[in-house]
Parts: sequence; C-alpha cells; structure tokens
Amino acid sequence: MRNPLSDDPDLFPNLLQADADEPAPAAGRPWKVLVADDEADVHAVLRLALLDVVIEGRGLQVLDAFSAEEAKAVLAAHPDIALILLDVVMESGRAGLDLVRHVREQLANRTVQIVLVTGQPGHAPQREVISGYEIDGYRLKSELHGNQIFAQVHSALRTYRLVREQEQLQQDLELKVRQLDAAVAALRESQANFIRAQSVAHVGSWNYELASDEMHLSAETCRIFGLPEGTVGNYRGYLEIVCSEDRASLEAAWRHFLRLGGAFEHEHRIRVGNTVRYVRQRADLTFGADGKPLRSLGTTQDITERKQAEVELRRSNAELEQFSYAISHDLRQPLRMIASYLQLLGTSLADRLNDEQSAYFGFAIDGAKRMDRMLVALLEYSRVGRLGEPPAWIESRVVLDEALLFLQPTIAEAAAKIDICGEWPRVFVRPDEMLRLLQNLIANAVKFRFPGRRPEIAVISRPAGAEWNLVVADNGVGIAPAQLGRLFQVFQRLHSRATFEGSGVGLALCRKIAEHHGGRIWAESDGDGSGSRFCVTLPMPGGAA
Repeated sequence: MRNPLSDDPDLFPNLLQADADEPAPAAGRPWKVLVADDEADVHAVLRLALLDVVIEGRGLQVLDAFSAEEAKAVLAAHPDIALILLDVVMESGRAGLDLVRHVREQLANRTVQIVLVTGQPGHAPQREVISGYEIDGYRLKSELHGNQIFAQVHSALRTYRLVREQEQLQQDLELKVRQLDAAVAALRESQANFIRAQSVAHVGSWNYELASDEMHLSAETCRIFGLPEGTVGNYRGYLEIVCSEDRASLEAAWRHFLRLGGAFEHEHRIRVGNTVRYVRQRADLTFGADGKPLRSLGTTQDITERKQAEVELRRSNAELEQFSYAISHDLRQPLRMIASYLQLLGTSLADRLNDEQSAYFGFAIDGAKRMDRMLVALLEYSRVGRLGEPPAWIESRVVLDEALLFLQPTIAEAAAKIDICGEWPRVFVRPDEMLRLLQNLIANAVKFRFPGRRPEIAVISRPAGAEWNLVVADNGVGIAPAQLGRLFQVFQRLHSRATFEGSGVGLALCRKIAEHHGGRIWAESDGDGSGSRFCVTLPMPGGAA
C-alpha cells in the first residue's frame, strides 16, 4: 500500500532541519509516544520522523500497536504514555474512535494526549470527531510532513506536561485541604479537651493586652469569676472583685512583675456574689522590640477547696497535738503515784512476800515506769513544731558537736568510733529540733550494735545545691528490707525490749522533725548484720544570715 507520507519530497530534509535546532537527547526519563496504526510503513515513517527528537530536555520512546486491541494492551503495560498517534480505521472502521472511548471512559485517563492521524477522513469526519470525542488533535496523513509531525508532537507533549502539572497541583491542593480539615478537626477536639480539662482542674486562662487594657477570659475563668462566658474584662474591673484586704499586695506584686518581668504568681481572695473564693494567678510577659511589655498570658486556678482543707487540717492537727500533749502530760501523775505506792507496798510487805509475789510487784513497777517513759517520748513528739526555738541560721557542725557532747558517756561505754566527714554548712533550722535529730540518729547507731563488733559510725554532711544531705551510717545489726517501712512509725519496734531498750518513738520523732523542716528521712540496709544508713535531706534557703 502506498503511504501518502512518502509523497512529501521535503519530509526527510524538513525532519533533519527540525532536529538540527534541538539539544542533544537528555539522559532523563523519555516521553512515551504510542503509534497505533495497522500500516507498518506508517510506523516506520513516524519512527524516522521522531528519531533523536528532544522536547524540553527529554527524548522520545516510541511504542507500536497495529490494532486497537494491541493498543489497549500497551496502555495497560505503560499507564504513563503521554501521546497516542492514532489511526481510525484498523481492525474495524471505527476501531480508533472506540479506543478513544476506552481510554477516556473506561480507563478514566484524560491526561494522555490523543491525536487522530487518519488516511480515510470519511470514516471520521473532522467536525463530528472533534465535537463527539475527547481528542486533542486531528491530522490527515496526506497533509503530514516533517515539520507538522514535529510541531504536533511538541505541542501535544507540552500540553501533556501542563495537564500533568495541573493534576499534580490539584492533588497537592486536595491533600492540603484534607490535611487542613484534619488539623482544624484536631484543633477543635484539642480545644474542647482543653476546655474540659480546665473545668475538671478548676483552672482557667486569660490573655491581657496591656495597651488596650483588654482581658480576654476563657470559659472556665469566666465561671470562676462568676461572669457570663465571652466576657472581656480589664485591670480595674478585676481589682474590684478582689477582697480589699488582699488588693494592695496584689497590685504591688503586679507592678513588680511589669517592671522586672519573670514569672508572676499570687494567691488572693475574690468576691463572687455573696461568696469568697481563693484563686492563684500565674502569668508571664511578652515584650515588644522596644523592650516594653505588650501582653500577659496567664492562668487562674480556683484553690478554694484546697484552702478550706488546709484550714481544717491545721485545726485538726492543733487539736491532735493538744490532745497528745494533754494525755502524755496528765497521765504521768497517776502513773507516778501508782509506781510510788507499789514500791511502798512492796517495801512494807517485803518480809511476807514469797519470790513469785515479789516478782509480780517488780513487773508492775517496771510496767508503770515503762509507761511513764513512753508518755515522756510521746510528749516530746507532740512538741515538735509547736513549742521550742524558732528557726535561725546556725553552724551545723556546732550542733553536731553539741549532740556528741551529750552522747559522750554512751559513746565511751560502747567504745564506739565516730568519723565526721564532708562539708558542714550554715543552715536555717530550729536548733533544738536539729540537735534532737542528730542525737537520736547517733544514739541509735551506738545502741543497735552487733554483738562482739566495735561500733563504727560515720556522720556525713553534703550540701547539694538547694539541699542539705545528712547521713548517719553504722556497722550494727542492720535491718531486714521488709521492715524498713515500719521504722518511722510511733511505737514500732523491730527488736524486743529484752534485747534493746527504748520507747519506740525516737525515729518517728526524727521523721516529724525532718518533715517539719520541709525535708524527708529514710533508711537503707542490706539486711541483718550488714549495718544501716539513715539519710536525711533538708532544703537550704538561698542565702545565709
């Protein structure tokens, strides 16, 4: 069959001229062009026309199909085909047009460029095809020559690239919209959770613009202040609901905060209707380029329940301390009377009592004396934090030396070795309580010594930042790990009275002293016979007097 393309005498010169101005083929991924035509010489001519053509820096990969069915298979294997040069009449008179329907409708591919190249226009009239099918070009084989082929392919591939970029932009935009929708939904959920959390914790937030004197309040802050949700307050308006007794200190703290920055924190009372609430305000500052404060972001916490609980706890503790003092003080007199009369009775009946009866008298007198010692210890326990000297700056080593002086007879009797280690700082404590703490810990280390072993006791002091760490370590009887939790409870004993004397209050007293100073105490031991370490940590104020 004669090919109209071969009738063009300028075909090959024109192709060579068109390619002469193109850059050398690029190493990038080539454009894929499908030639679908049932005539082999058409394939050969188009391949020759497209040989070494480079468009936008990319070469061409030409794929062949000699029927519509073959073209479908090639399209399935190469979904990224950019251009189809398509004959209409192949295995049927409308095979090419049916392939267009397949590509656009069944494959839903509206990106690939389709150019009809027909030698029998009667089977596909130009107006009918352009209006009824989604094609991107229409050429008669009789009209084609080198420049037309180059121009048609160049235009189609550029259009394909633009369509692909538009599709990619559309996909990116849809992805961004989905991400934005998800972010908005997450933000709304986070905001709802934040509002619920504020309500549960009784903590609200606010944003105060200093220039406009506008205070934007969260829903929970409005509830705490007894205001309608959405209320915009101001500085003077807030001061009006602050109790007059607390207003001056609040204003002074706020002025100091605005002048120096840092963190703001203040507790005060506010009037909400006929009730009084305790609130804690916390805030920070944002400064402008000129160094002046612009706005403050803060929180409001309703601490009314906590304040009421603190008042009730102080009242309850005061009653308990007074009760324990009264019990321990008032019971000693009858006990002393019982012990005295038992002793008198035992003396007057001494010649008439047998050994068993004399032992009974001894047990009764010993029990009364032991009870008296326990009441004295309980009385001492109840006085911690209630009576005694006020806190003062003292040299910790001086207190230690005083405790060792009191314990000298006990230390000498046990032939104990005392090592004093570390740095002994100046501390802010109650001197009498600190003396009692050191004295009790060292006395216990001496008393609970292992039989046949000389007591060796180390008293170690280590200042560490804002804390003072104190350790009393010994080589004594040790403590079973399961018993460590019982050590600091009142009247809890780990050994029988026949083995070690004592009231069972000494370590409880040490715990109360440590906690009264804002610290803590604990014990460490690897078990029986391995010695013990009693550790105390107390806060250290920032300066010394």
